Amino acid sequence: MRFRYRAYMGGPDPLAEPDPPPDEAVAAARELLALLASAPGRDSATTPGTPEDRLELAALEKVLYRYADGDRASLGELDATALGRVLGRLLGREAGEVLARLDRADHGLSPRELRRLGEVALRDVEASRRGSTGRGGAHRGGTAPGGEPTGVPLPRGEDGDRPLDAVATVREAALRRARPGERDVALRAEDVRVAGTEPSEAAAVSLLVDLSHSMVSRSLHEAATRTALALHTLVATHRPEDRLHLVGFGEQALELTPGDLVAHDWRRVPGTNLHHALRLARAHMRRHGGLRPQVLVVTDGEPTAHLGEDGDARFSWPPSPRTVELTVAELDAVLREGAEVTFFLLADDPRLRAFQALVERRRGVRVVHADAEELGPLVVDRYLR
Repeated sequence: MRFRYRAYMGGPDPLAEPDPPPDEAVAAARELLALLASAPGRDSATTPGTPEDRLELAALEKVLYRYADGDRASLGELDATALGRVLGRLLGREAGEVLARLDRADHGLSPRELRRLGEVALRDVEASRRGSTGRGGAHRGGTAPGGEPTGVPLPRGEDGDRPLDAVATVREAALRRARPGERDVALRAEDVRVAGTEPSEAAAVSLLVDLSHSMVSRSLHEAATRTALALHTLVATHRPEDRLHLVGFGEQALELTPGDLVAHDWRRVPGTNLHHALRLARAHMRRHGGLRPQVLVVTDGEPTAHLGEDGDARFSWPPSPRTVELTVAELDAVLREGAEVTFFLLADDPRLRAFQALVERRRGVRVVHADAEELGPLVVDRYLR
């Protein structure tokens, strides 16, 4: 029922030892236990439903007692959708609504759990970047915290993120070995030197993530979530002077926290309202006018919705000329603000290629094709550049 990183990545689950359930979810669990206790004929064969239904209700009751006592992982044993149908049929709509409320409350993550997920997501992205070459020959190295090289070698710091200065390292080792009693070891840790860099310019970054249902049908929503978590963690730990803004866009766009994106239900929603998302990105740029603006767009389709003058969304499929016109006009407005805009396209179909050809003509726009595995490293590469 809760977000599980294992379902996205495989391997060890950062939430294998979850935090205690939130108070709202515990209250819903106790309310549901009370409804079960008051069910007619609950202790006899006169209980409504089939024997299988009664077995499911008994299993639910055991899990709810464990959950209310603090065993948050117990809900992973249940199929909330199937149980909701059984409860609604046997105990009425109220029971199904209480279970849905419990699921919503439990689905969220504590700040500590969210931080753990972000750390794992960033670690996975960095592991993919190290030692490989990106598209166009761009080297995917470590997360360098600085900007342009200064030419001044520095002792290696604890983060180990700056590129190695091999010449300076050899020189330090040679100078040390020239001293009496130091010729036995060719290289020591204190000899290592890294390349010094200028402080990089702070940025106002907007990450726009497509929330349309096609992202789910193409199994791309998981990669988009991982990428957002990794980028958020990278900014928080390495570039706190930057201001990261996360926007999700479906029929309409909305500003999200990483926790909101993790908890997003990815229900079937029509529309890819990039017009609205770019407008929110432009507002973020204006709030941080002294920072270098950067917009990163993750999508698998061309725009199919826009905001009308009344603020409501207008959806059309195939996309109407008005949708494309307003979206491109908003993109031009973002570019006039001095932003660098990168589109990460996760599909390749004729309509998307036509939209790509339209936006690529604009100075300041870059288009990158990616699949689910490449998305995180490519987004982080582009951000760091």
